[in-house]
Amino acid sequence: MAELERYLGREQSFIKHKFLTQYLQAAAYKTLQGRSPTFNFVDAFAGPWSVSDENYSDASFDQALRTLEAVRADLAGRGVGGLKIRFCFCERRPEAVARLREYAAENKRFEIYVFQGAFEDNLGGIASACRTGFTFTFIDPTGWNIRSEPVFKFLKSMNGEFLINFMSEHVNRHAGWEQVAESFGRFLADPDWKVEFDTLPENLSNEERVLFLLKRKIRDVGAAKFLPHMPILKPRQERIKMRLLLGTHSAKGVEVFRDVHAKVELSEFETRNSISDTNSDQLGLFSASENSEMMQGAHGIGSTGVRRQARETVIQLLSSGPAPFRHIGTRVMEEWPMRLTHTKDLLNAMKTEGAVDFKLVGRAKKPQPDTRIVLA
Repeated sequence: MAELERYLGREQSFIKHKFLTQYLQAAAYKTLQGRSPTFNFVDAFAGPWSVSDENYSDASFDQALRTLEAVRADLAGRGVGGLKIRFCFCERRPEAVARLREYAAENKRFEIYVFQGAFEDNLGGIASACRTGFTFTFIDPTGWNIRSEPVFKFLKSMNGEFLINFMSEHVNRHAGWEQVAESFGRFLADPDWKVEFDTLPENLSNEERVLFLLKRKIRDVGAAKFLPHMPILKPRQERIKMRLLLGTHSAKGVEVFRDVHAKVELSEFETRNSISDTNSDQLGLFSASENSEMMQGAHGIGSTGVRRQARETVIQLLSSGPAPFRHIGTRVMEEWPMRLTHTKDLLNAMKTEGAVDFKLVGRAKKPQPDTRIVLA
């Protein structure tokens, strides 16, 4: 994969950027054809960091710009006029800010704002620049030292969507250290976070407990209603490097998230297989593509183990009474790596087992949004 060669040694960033661009593309098509003629993209920690060429083609801000402009141009070609894409890039390091400003000058035909300093200190200016339209905020820090309280209020006020790169490996390693307890308090917008952290189940890792607290705080603030996430493994180890966490108020956003998750996860398996093949002299019985599909079927989104866990969630949700499938489907997709079609298949299987019951109307073979699901 020629594109992957630019990410040698940092393949996890390849997967991260692949997810970002594919979700952005889907969100932009949906937004620009209905919700708003203006789409704002905010890169809160823009960099540039490690890039392979002077065009920044493997930097998040350039990939977002090219992706969103392609959507706008495609829709304009189909007669959808009056569309606007607006960009806000924020960066703390002066030398990186200078490069961002050079980039903006070289791309004058786009509306690009560059903000110098911490993201938390530029929220007012960014909000002013994005005063109209739908706003998608990409928060990709190198760690966790962020003052989240003003950030969460900003995200709530923008009423858009956001993608947070939750740095699982770093969080997992340091969450138990007293020396960094204060910085975790800023990250979780709760100075007393450690009290509840210590009461959470011991079978959860440090990063899973911090993620639980982070999600709950975001919901409590009202910045998002749904918070699905996708893990990204270290390319050469069976260990989670990061988790991409989507914040949205839209059930449709959760569905799109899982659709993109499925595609990008397959790319992740292909990437890991290509690394494995490079380091091995043995030829397997199956191609890299076939191996990737089998690995995803066994361990990835919608796999048997995941469905088993999702089944328990369905039973728990229905224990308080019947619910329409639209509610069940969204909650399952938010909590577990399941696409909508996986969730429908799960409900059909549970009906066959006698665990749940529902009636299908007309020629429908699977639950529909208004299908009433009950415990059998």
